Amino acid sequence: MRIAALICTIIAPQQSEARPISFPGGVTPMLRHNWEMNRLHLHYTPHRLHSLGVAVEEIRARDQTNLFFQWNRLLLRRNRERSQLNIYSMLESGVTRVKDEVEPALGLTFAGDWETRRYLAAYSVGFEHAAEFDNGSFHQTARLGFAPYLGNYGSLHSWLMIQLEHHPEEEESTRVGPVLRFFKSEYLIELGVDNQKDLNFNLVVRY
Repeated sequence: MRIAALICTIIAPQQSEARPISFPGGVTPMLRHNWEMNRLHLHYTPHRLHSLGVAVEEIRARDQTNLFFQWNRLLLRRNRERSQLNIYSMLESGVTRVKDEVEPALGLTFAGDWETRRYLAAYSVGFEHAAEFDNGSFHQTARLGFAPYLGNYGSLHSWLMIQLEHHPEEEESTRVGPVLRFFKSEYLIELGVDNQKDLNFNLVVRY
């Protein structure tokens, strides 16, 4: 299966997208920093349709810490000669801690992406519930992207993207801004800024 994954990468380098499922046997650490949280996520892919992971989040504004165990499922994949479509579900279950109180927490996210070597579109919608701390929150993110050049296999690949976030419960409910993505081999880095001048940073490594 590693060979199959390598062939897909040669044909379509956009496969290095920060997706929640890797090739069977793959291990993927992810680091995220944005206006809301710091998040460290590690997942293992035992099967091409599933991955299992653990995530730790620090929600800075609420002095809140979340610990989640995660199950990711590939619901749909459509490969075409020049494009690929993916739809995923991500179920999280764990605990959240605010000051000295600890409560159970659940999260469910659905995400999809469509890509060619030149263009991409992605969307995710998620719901969270944390007993006494969160009676049910909602968030969604959309992206449109463009590759300014088509790199060869093994070279540095770059994307220019625009990202839109919607968080109805927040004072600043809508955030929009540019994101730059760079990836080479197993490394992917994203750098961005939103309309509130908050920075976004993502790092993904696939083994």
